[in-house]
Amino acid sequence: MREARELDKLHVVYRLPAMKQVLVRKDIIYKTVEGKDLKLDIYYPPNMPPATCRSAVILVHGGAQEAQVEHIREDLQYVSWCRLIAASGLIAVLFQHRSDDNYRRITSVGRDVSDLFAFVQQQGTALGIDPRALGIWCCSSGALYGLSAALRGTQAYIRCLVAYYGGMTLLNHKYFHFSPEEEEIVRVYSPDYLLSCADAAKVAPLFIARAGQDRPFLNEILDEFVMLACRRNVPLTLMNHPTGVHGFDILNNDARTHEIIKATLAFLATHLAP
Repeated sequence: MREARELDKLHVVYRLPAMKQVLVRKDIIYKTVEGKDLKLDIYYPPNMPPATCRSAVILVHGGAQEAQVEHIREDLQYVSWCRLIAASGLIAVLFQHRSDDNYRRITSVGRDVSDLFAFVQQQGTALGIDPRALGIWCCSSGALYGLSAALRGTQAYIRCLVAYYGGMTLLNHKYFHFSPEEEEIVRVYSPDYLLSCADAAKVAPLFIARAGQDRPFLNEILDEFVMLACRRNVPLTLMNHPTGVHGFDILNNDARTHEIIKATLAFLATHLAP
């Protein structure tokens, strides 16, 4: 298994010609907490006209450990996804939230994500972002925070959701162990629970990318989420990579990965185009 610091150096395997021409505005403070500034970076499409606004995709990273979260805005997986999204014509927003410390501080992360969305709603127009049309891209444990933020209240400005090999629950007792008091907290960070309670007619279209060779317990949880989405009759696109591993967008440079990434960009464009 590759170490996290090695994965941080890997780019998304799919490219667009304009990725190098993307414009980047860095180090915007969206929140100060516990004496620390939490920042975001914005990736703009090349040649975006001044004084205009465009739809944006917000990338939500996983909880991870403090050392990794500290440098998440330099993680090349996220950076290359931002450049890819911007090169396709949409704005991408990459922000840092605090570590969840192995799920011991999930409410802190949840507040950071909620505050980021509030910041974009309040300041988005000044930053060239149309706050009425946002998408979310997340992967792995980032789905706990990205999808939950969207499914909790089903805000109309969230137009679409993308999750790659995502963690979809903290409530499976075979894999997670919380006290009854803790379970009341983790419910609101479990996309499966929130989807079961949401008004299905208001749930934004979902794009799920599945890694066929992922850890079995993650795919079991993911498959259960997909079945729930079908039972709730929400708009769902599922693409499976039969030989893909966890992180296939940076680890499996093959035709199926390229197909899934291209379909992801098309999905975002369909739901976020002006």
